[in-house]
Amino acid sequence: MTLKDASRIYSCPHCCKKQFKKKGFYYRKISKTYIPRYFCKICKKYFSTRTLSKTYRQKRPDLNLQVFNYLTSGVSLRRTAKKLKCNYHTVYRKFLWLSARAQTLHLSQNFYINELQIDEMESIEHTKLKPLTIALAVSDEYEILGVRVGTIPAKGFLSEISRKKYGPRNDESRKIVKDLLKSIKVHPKGQSILIKSDSKPSYKNVVRQVFPHNTHEVHVASVNKEKRREMKYLNSEKKVYDPIFALNQRMAKFRDHIKRLTRRSWCTTKIKENLEKHIYLYIADNNKYHLI
Repeated sequence: MTLKDASRIYSCPHCCKKQFKKKGFYYRKISKTYIPRYFCKICKKYFSTRTLSKTYRQKRPDLNLQVFNYLTSGVSLRRTAKKLKCNYHTVYRKFLWLSARAQTLHLSQNFYINELQIDEMESIEHTKLKPLTIALAVSDEYEILGVRVGTIPAKGFLSEISRKKYGPRNDESRKIVKDLLKSIKVHPKGQSILIKSDSKPSYKNVVRQVFPHNTHEVHVASVNKEKRREMKYLNSEKKVYDPIFALNQRMAKFRDHIKRLTRRSWCTTKIKENLEKHIYLYIADNNKYHLI
């Protein structure tokens, strides 16, 4: 209910009956206004003009937009609380509320695309001994179509230390990519959707199962990754064509704009589910959803 519509109440929001009466006011500290309260004679419940508001029962709805802007601009939750001069738990509750709204909005979207680009990036859960994989799908028009977060076992010399300290970890990489492709609602603009990915072996079978009638292109990096790092400031590097540039650019922006994904930082993800929620928050910013 908007503020314009809130000036009049036509029925009880609980039972939808019109038998109610006015029952005083209450003072709303943040807006410094008196809000009328009503009592329903049928269901015996109280309600006000703010009962159906999106920010119902929130003491500081004025912070919602600021929290959203900070958390999608490379600022951590605790730093956001310090900047806004409020408690950390206030920011955390608003983070959960905003991310839930962002996820609901995203899952209701239908995307009309020409290309679908899929890949994974890695992060950690509190320690390098507990790595995570983030499956991401992006369109050629830079829209983020979906995301999934799963566990993977530690690699290299950390694998044995990880097994001794935390036990064996499941490799959910294939599962989350399949779940991601099944969950996104994509429709072709033309006759079919062109699907692009790197040369990871599991992608071929997963794409064939979920999108059997679409073309799948596999792209292998022609230049060694270590060599390309040295070339990144040269003009020759700028001329290298990247067929999945939209996806790689979104992943690079994740590292920059989501503090918990920043490399070489003490700000890490403590709860795996919160990483996915934070990414949904960034998806709302990237895809320009109206959360507030």
